[in-house]
Amino acid sequence: MYRNMASLKQGIKMIHFAAKNKGLFKFSSVTVTELVLRQRYLRCKPLLWNINLCQVHMSALKMAKKGKKHKAKVNVTSSADPNILDLNAVNGEMQKVLENLQQEFVKTLTLRTSHGALDHIQVTTKDGKFPLNNLAQISSKTPTTLSINMSSFPQALDSAVKALQNSGMNLNPQVQGAVITVPIPKVTKEHRETLAKTAKSICDKAKVNLRNVRGNFLTKIKKSKSDTSKDVIFQLEKQLQQVLDNHNGKADEMLTAKSKELIGK
Repeated sequence: MYRNMASLKQGIKMIHFAAKNKGLFKFSSVTVTELVLRQRYLRCKPLLWNINLCQVHMSALKMAKKGKKHKAKVNVTSSADPNILDLNAVNGEMQKVLENLQQEFVKTLTLRTSHGALDHIQVTTKDGKFPLNNLAQISSKTPTTLSINMSSFPQALDSAVKALQNSGMNLNPQVQGAVITVPIPKVTKEHRETLAKTAKSICDKAKVNLRNVRGNFLTKIKKSKSDTSKDVIFQLEKQLQQVLDNHNGKADEMLTAKSKELIGK
């Protein structure tokens, strides 16, 4: 409630701020200028204007919050200067990041372990990193057990066991000679939650890659500042940011869908 001039001035400042940042100059049929001019009248009838100004104040806050939720999108159908910023190239590189994200989801996040799910696991040897299926023969020994035959590369046996243990797939490999036996883990609530956290981590890394793509194109834009108008540079930066926002939104949608699949909700 605005019972003194100090609180009144604070309320007017907040309304000015909302008007300046959101382009709003009128709240509940009372303009900011009118509020300032009527300060003397407010002193005479504080109770009447307490209610009215409080309503104005709350209206300003609600509209300001609404403005944050509905941020105007920038047109990215055509570049403000195609010679500086090729939007097709930006979309292409960012789309590749999302495709890689989807591939990581498929390879890394699976509820039911099968021999195909182990193919992507990278085994570190003295000669470099190799996919497990390049070093071993993987097969289903029983419906609940996988068999990994390392007889072709027995020197990589210990490294393969370590890679399986660190795969994040809740595997407990057991060695019998040159063969690794892997019991297929039961799908528990804890395992689902672990996979969901892994999905979040993978998505975060993809967003970092998206920002790196943006950074590369932003560098090119900044190099053109000397012979390009400020308005064009500003518009190009906004377009680049909008493309990033669009792809971040798609990444979030992919994460949401994958998390629902993993958690089972």
